[in-house]
Amino acid sequence: MTRALFSVFAAAAFLTGCASNQFSPKGDAIFYALQADTMMNTWRYECAAVSGRANYAAETARADWWQRNGDAVEAADFGLAYNLITVTDTRLDTGARVAMGLTWEVQERAVQTVRNKLDGASDKEALCVKILGEYQAGKWDIKGSEDIQQALASLEATAASEQGTYRERKGIVETATGKRYGRSLYVVEKLSDQQSCDRSGVSLIKGEWPYEIYNVECDDQPLSIVRCEWGRCTFVE
Repeated sequence: MTRALFSVFAAAAFLTGCASNQFSPKGDAIFYALQADTMMNTWRYECAAVSGRANYAAETARADWWQRNGDAVEAADFGLAYNLITVTDTRLDTGARVAMGLTWEVQERAVQTVRNKLDGASDKEALCVKILGEYQAGKWDIKGSEDIQQALASLEATAASEQGTYRERKGIVETATGKRYGRSLYVVEKLSDQQSCDRSGVSLIKGEWPYEIYNVECDDQPLSIVRCEWGRCTFVE
């Protein structure tokens, strides 16, 4: 079984959680919202490299899309983090790696989809402007079924009241385990492989999701810094 496929099954299990967990019925909504945000961001980043016009369209579309959908995305992120740390308790390694695997798999799927569409387009700029215009107009807003909409609305309300509980539990777990993880770790590992980095270690040195900075120890280069934003990572030159 590939790591990507395993991450989907594992994430489904943890998002489902146990019957007593108040977030367990909302797993589908969490996954749906995170997929939608990742796809939007992927169009944004890929089109930004096509042309100045496409870059402007990307930034404008992102601002408008986030104004309408940002609360739902942040609630889904909180639901994922809260559910994992509640289900896994002090087994932080298990929960963190499920979150990392889910982030990596969703990012991979989005990048492959967008790049395939751009590679097959005769006019990449025109395609970007078209798709980003649809995002700006609300065609790709986070909606889903009635159940998903209700679940996301419930998550938004609960996230506001449970932030303190989550931070307290997270602090207890990190103190007990002595470990700190970042959601983009798997993405950083794959990026370093693509850069022919024979790494001896990857560690989160700063930041909280969605903005993270990693130290990658490559044998031929003692210190490499990788910056990540919403699961999209680049080496700092």
